Amino acid sequence: MGTIKTTIVVDEETWTEFKKAVSSKYGRFRKLSFAVEEAIKCFNLVELLKSFSSSMKLDTSIHPSSVEVKSRRPRLDTSSAEAVRKMRDERQTRISGLKQHR
Repeated sequence: MGTIKTTIVVDEETWTEFKKAVSSKYGRFRKLSFAVEEAIKCFNLVELLKSFSSSMKLDTSIHPSSVEVKSRRPRLDTSSAEAVRKMRDERQTRISGLKQHR
C-alpha cells in the first residue's frame, strides 16, 4: 500500500501534548507521521488484532470453520435452564421463607 498526505485539524493543546509524547518516546519529532499512523491503527480493529496476533506469535493463516468451532465446544451433561431454575427457586425460598411447589 502507498502513503497519502492529508491535512487534519486538531486542538492546539492536544497537538502539543501529542508532540511531547512522540518526542519523549522516539527522541525526535521526525517520527510524528509514524506516531499518527500508529494512533490511527489503534482504532482499526483488524490491524489491532493482527498486531496482537503477531506479538503473541499466533498463526492467523488458518481459520477454523463454524462447523469446527461447534464441534470443539465442550459438552455438558447438565441443562443450564434447569440449573438457573434451581438457583432461582432456592433464592426465592431463602427470601420469602416459603416452599415452592413445582
